[in-house]
Amino acid sequence: MIAPDFDYDAVRQDMPEARVMRGEAYAAKGWVDLVEVAPTGVLAHVMGERGIAYVVEVAARDASDARCTCPDFAESGLRCKHVVATVFRVLDADDAELEAAAGRLSRLTDMLDMEGRDDAALLVDRARRDPALLRELEGEPVG
Repeated sequence: MIAPDFDYDAVRQDMPEARVMRGEAYAAKGWVDLVEVAPTGVLAHVMGERGIAYVVEVAARDASDARCTCPDFAESGLRCKHVVATVFRVLDADDAELEAAAGRLSRLTDMLDMEGRDDAALLVDRARRDPALLRELEGEPVG
């Protein structure tokens, strides 16, 4: 198994339907960038409506062990639409997408090492939490 076996019904439980629907819409619009996928959890960058990317981590089957850098999560500590979007995206992804995400950061580290970067590990660690840096290191246009 590449990704956690999320229980989507449990993730949605006790969440306002509007929040769930917005999270699903974010995933459907392609606003979820899977950064790291493992059987123990997922790290994603999720674009918000205001163009700000949030860092989301989900480790439990029911998303009870989840974190997001958005203000809503910071204020309430409750699952936010970005967590829903991340779980929904993982459940909707095919095996090839999950495998690509599972090896993404190790491929980036290898690439930076091959370029002779002494700070490869540090850069990749920062890129886990910085969507713009990750895109820049992977050679995608930023901004």
